[in-house]
Amino acid sequence: MRFPEPRLARDDDLIAAGALLAAAFPHRAHEPERWRIADGPNATTRWVVDAPTTAPGPFAAYLSLWRVHGRQHRMDLVVAREWRRRGLGAGLVDFLVGRARDADAASLQARTYAEQSGALRLLESRGFRETMRMTGLELADVAAVALPPADEVRQMIERHGLRLTTLAAELAAHPSESHASWQKLRDANQAAQFGWPDPDPTPNGSPPEAETADQFRERSAAVGMIEEACFVAASGDAFVGYSALTLTDEARLQAGSGGTAVRPEYRGLGIATALKASCIRWAAAHDVRCLATSSGNPAMIRVNEKFGFRRTHEEVRTVRRL
Repeated sequence: MRFPEPRLARDDDLIAAGALLAAAFPHRAHEPERWRIADGPNATTRWVVDAPTTAPGPFAAYLSLWRVHGRQHRMDLVVAREWRRRGLGAGLVDFLVGRARDADAASLQARTYAEQSGALRLLESRGFRETMRMTGLELADVAAVALPPADEVRQMIERHGLRLTTLAAELAAHPSESHASWQKLRDANQAAQFGWPDPDPTPNGSPPEAETADQFRERSAAVGMIEEACFVAASGDAFVGYSALTLTDEARLQAGSGGTAVRPEYRGLGIATALKASCIRWAAAHDVRCLATSSGNPAMIRVNEKFGFRRTHEEVRTVRRL
């Protein structure tokens, strides 16, 4: 069967395209709500493939491409269930590879669930290789979590000569130095990447292009980081770790993790546990019912499971060198 060529998605296509993404990747069902928000220099380009017939849906496929940082790009490709196994997917992967080359990408990452063997075989046949796996976790009932007292959590931080604060508090205390606060958060995030599985490893093991403070801030805004729910462990004027929540729906009935990061020299001291407990306490106080997160780090998965998070899915990250 011949399908139309991909065309750029219009605003009135986004609801149906978002439904395709949500059906294929339920843990990402909240993302289309933010598609109309400008995402700066890393803007996502989206396409749709019109279905040969209008029933049961208008599109045979949804696909997108965006730059993460440097020359590292990522893609999404979802073929509607009723149009699979008709030769459409392979051509669309090639289309996205071509668009990534046009954008001077050095690598292109694609993601799918571990049980989607057909999609994994297709990606492998197109030169994609697995780099890591992300485990999805969900805390279904925030209010039911038995948390240690707030004073005890603070003492878990202070016994190591650190102070517990939030990004919002740091920005309010130094309004003329907001860039410095974001720089310190970015520095902690950058330092913490030592030992993390890398979803986009660079060729020959060369160090990746470092993310600037402005790029980190833009990326945090794009995923809806909540500044008052970004808890920070600070040592003097430096941030040694943080854990943050992101807003995944406007009613704040569900929130996602904006990540937890601790510098290597401070690991194994219970700091990540204290920061995560602070996030959960904030969520409970703000009537957040459910929290969702993901990690490729076994230690961080164990921290989440301490608080009752349950595994929901395993996502395979694959990369093609360009």
